[in-house]
Amino acid sequence: MSNEYPTRRNPAKILVAISVVAIVVVAAYAYVTWPKPNFTVYTYDSFMAWGEANDTQIFSDFERRYGVNLEIRRLETDANGIVARLKAEEANPVADVVIGIDNILILQSEAKGVLEPYTPSNIDVVDSEVVANLDEEHYVVPFDMGLVTVIYNSNDINSTSHPALDELTFSDLSDMASMLVTEDPRFSSPGLSFLLSQIAVYSEILEEDWTSWWTEVREDIDVEEGWTEAWNTWYETDARKLLVSYGTDPAYDAYYSGEEPLTRVAPYHYNGNDYAWMQIEGIGLVKNGPNPELGRAFIEYCLSEKVQSYIGLNQWMFPVNTDVEMNPVFQHALHPDDVEVLNSLLNSTIIEENLNDWLSQYETIMIG
Repeated sequence: MSNEYPTRRNPAKILVAISVVAIVVVAAYAYVTWPKPNFTVYTYDSFMAWGEANDTQIFSDFERRYGVNLEIRRLETDANGIVARLKAEEANPVADVVIGIDNILILQSEAKGVLEPYTPSNIDVVDSEVVANLDEEHYVVPFDMGLVTVIYNSNDINSTSHPALDELTFSDLSDMASMLVTEDPRFSSPGLSFLLSQIAVYSEILEEDWTSWWTEVREDIDVEEGWTEAWNTWYETDARKLLVSYGTDPAYDAYYSGEEPLTRVAPYHYNGNDYAWMQIEGIGLVKNGPNPELGRAFIEYCLSEKVQSYIGLNQWMFPVNTDVEMNPVFQHALHPDDVEVLNSLLNSTIIEENLNDWLSQYETIMIG
C-alpha cells in the first residue's frame, strides 16, 4: 500500500434535562454514600480510542454531577465477548451499563437475557427509525451508527484501472476476490455485516442462492478474524487492495492527512441504487446491575450533545443525536442518506430466524 495513506491507530476493536425524579433519587444516593460509589461501564477495547479525547473530557461531568467514580472498562474482546462476560457475572453483576451491542447481536436471546429494557426520557433526540432498527423493545438504545461497505486506496486501485468500482456488484467482487480482505462473520461485526449484505443482495435482489458466491471466492478471498487484522493485511499487503470496512474511513483519512483523502468507498450498486449495511451500536442497562438509577441517568447522559459530539472524531462513527454538528471532514464519508440501507431487505425477524443456519452454511463452505 502507498505510504501516503495516514497510519491508522491500531486498537486491539449541553447536558440534557433528566427527569426530576431521577435527579432527586440519584443525587440523594450520591450525597449520603461515602466513599463515592463505583460506576462501571463495559465496552470493547477500541471504544473512543481513535481520536485525541480521553474519558475525563467525555464523562467527567457525569462523575461530578452524581458523585461517582466512573470507570470505562474496555474489555479485550468484541461485543459477543462482553455478553459472555455479563452472562458469567449474572449472579453478581459488576457492570452497570454496557456499550457496543449492535443491531444483530441484540437479536440473540443471550444478549437480552443480561439486559434490562429502558426508555430514556430524551430518546426523541434520536431518529425514531434508528431506534426501531436497533431494538424496538429498548434493551439497548442507539449510541452511534455507521455504514459497512468496501473501501480502497485510490493510489493503488481506482475507477480508471478498475471501472467496476464506480458501480460495484458482488459479481465484480468475485472477479476481484484475490484483492479482497474481509472479517470472519462468526467473530466480527463488520464481517457479519458483509455476510448479511451479500445474503440480502442475492436472496432479495438477485433471487439467487447466496452460498454460490462464497463457494466461488473461497480460494481467493482473505478472511481475517477481526477488523484490526483485516485492516493490517490490507495496509501491508500490496495484492490486497480492497477492504470491508466503514464508510467513515475517508473522513478519518482527510482529518489526519489534512488533504483530500486517498481512501474511497465503493457501495454495492444494483438497479440504479447504491446500497450498504447499517451497523447501529447500542447502550443498555445491565440486568440487576449495582446502580440501576445511576445506570438510567448515564444512558440519558450518553445521548446528550455533550457525549455525542465526541463520537465523530474519536469513534469515527455517526452520532445518533440529530442535533450534533459534524466536523467538515465528514463530507468525505458515506452518509446514510447516500444509500439504500440493506437492512431493510432483511428485517430483524428474518435474521433472528435464520442467522445460526446462515453462519453454519458459511462455516461449511469456508472451513469445511
